[in-house]
Amino acid sequence: MKKIIAATCLVLILTLYNYPIFDDKKITFAVVFLCFVVIIFSVAKLYSPVEKEDYDSVEKEMDRLHNDDGIFQYTDSGFCFKQKNTTELIQWDEIISIYSFRIPSPFSERKQSGLEIITDRKSYEFDYSVTPGIIKLTDQLYNYLPDWEEDSPMEINNFGLEKTKLYERKPPQ
Repeated sequence: MKKIIAATCLVLILTLYNYPIFDDKKITFAVVFLCFVVIIFSVAKLYSPVEKEDYDSVEKEMDRLHNDDGIFQYTDSGFCFKQKNTTELIQWDEIISIYSFRIPSPFSERKQSGLEIITDRKSYEFDYSVTPGIIKLTDQLYNYLPDWEEDSPMEINNFGLEKTKLYERKPPQ
């Protein structure tokens, strides 16, 4: 891109230096105009952010997210997470239900989203945008909780909160 800008500047300088050589002024104006257009678009392309989202880069990012433990540590009996200098352990069999939620924001078009995990003792909320390792947590929950509901309906309250039940513990039979 820098070579194109340099070559165009060179053509522009030579055209302006040899201005009286051309018989037709329209040719000179066209050359000068085209040089300015090429320079402007080349500089814009050079300084614009590069959004390279090909298959390989997306796949590498998803692999990284699915392998990132973040604040979570997993065992066969459950998982623990560390927040604010405290570590809490959640057993797989303690989990009563899991909900996916999306909360609209009046200040932007993006919605806050995450997981709500309800246990026998407490309710936990993990936000997708600020909780490192939440993608792997979702994978682990899916693997360890056999009755994962993938087609459950979404509920929306009056404030626009969208909540979807992903898991609910079955009562003992």
